[in-house]
Amino acid sequence: MSFISYQPDNISFVPNSKKYLDINPDKDVISIENGAIIVSKNYCHKSGVYDFDGFLCPESIMLRGEENMPLKTQINISKIPFVNETVLYLGTAYLFQHFGHFLVEGLARTWALLYKKYKNVKVVVSYETNVDMPMFVRKFLNALGVADENILILHKSVRFARVFVPRQAINGDLYMLPIMNKVYDKIANSLTNKKYKTYDKIYLSRSAMNDGRTFGEVSVEKIFAKNGFKIIYPEKLPLEQQITLARNCKEMAGTAGTALHLAAFMKPGNRVIQIKRNSTESDNISTQKLICDLRKLDIVWIYGSVETTQTLHFTKVPQIIGITPYLIKFFDENKFKYTCTDVAFDDKEFARYKRQLHRYNIRKNYKKIVNPFIKLISFFGITRYGRQVIREYLYKRLGLQNI
Repeated sequence: MSFISYQPDNISFVPNSKKYLDINPDKDVISIENGAIIVSKNYCHKSGVYDFDGFLCPESIMLRGEENMPLKTQINISKIPFVNETVLYLGTAYLFQHFGHFLVEGLARTWALLYKKYKNVKVVVSYETNVDMPMFVRKFLNALGVADENILILHKSVRFARVFVPRQAINGDLYMLPIMNKVYDKIANSLTNKKYKTYDKIYLSRSAMNDGRTFGEVSVEKIFAKNGFKIIYPEKLPLEQQITLARNCKEMAGTAGTALHLAAFMKPGNRVIQIKRNSTESDNISTQKLICDLRKLDIVWIYGSVETTQTLHFTKVPQIIGITPYLIKFFDENKFKYTCTDVAFDDKEFARYKRQLHRYNIRKNYKKIVNPFIKLISFFGITRYGRQVIREYLYKRLGLQNI
């Protein structure tokens, strides 16, 4: 496994070198009799599992990097409704709504489903609102052997006869334990479909998303296409096809983001090429490298930003990539074919980016003006979540949801 970087001197990445013990199936599932799964009314991150005496099960805390989600160590569970079922706790809604987060964090407890002891046990996901889980989550759980009727979505706190709490095998950008290979392989083997055409080299493009947030990718992907990469638009394809493409490719390229996390389904010995789309040090390269290390993949990290307003990796501000000197160096060292026209600066795309950035700044300033009034109105939501719902509704009505 190699890691090659084409970055400016001010952009660096130091991988976490700590070692973590792999899962022990006989010791890393906590069994709690009369355990209560608490669904927070205000904040889904604070959901967890408590024993019959109301004490917190530490293994149920959602781990995300160095900062773990705080929970009360003891609560009164005497009035919580009881259901005479044995269940397996998988986690909270936050990790299940977003495809990328689900791939690298939402699956963190599902390794237990690999073992016969938990094969027919119902699984529980806690949601603080009355919404169903995304279809891709159901498909992943089905691939791991969980039937739809064995998926329970809790919107309110419930006490069960027994709750199994598996230890997390993934923790933010700190670690992905080796047992996750079995999880990803089982999913890939279940969802891969031979009816889909596959390619040795694929480029996962964001250019068809039309969300006004990423510009300039067309000129980059044209060079990749000229050098044997099939351009793929993941959001237009069914989940099974996305996994089939990832499973059978030898090289996967694209800009930093959720799509490249599909590398979790690639076979060992292949390569991932990640193009950095923002100009600050902020990036998800630590998570992507964890995936590549787990799957024994080589990874190349290339600076591709030509933005004028510096952004973070997680941002709503428009971004633009282009043919930077770092990309050209990568092309040359990997014997890519291109012409002077291919690497010329795209004035039209840059003008589009500047217009979108200008519109964004206008809406951002407008949001600053209306924010005090929206916060005042949202006060009537009473709970934290209720206030959030009101704010999001008003922002959407005013066209400010992406600011």
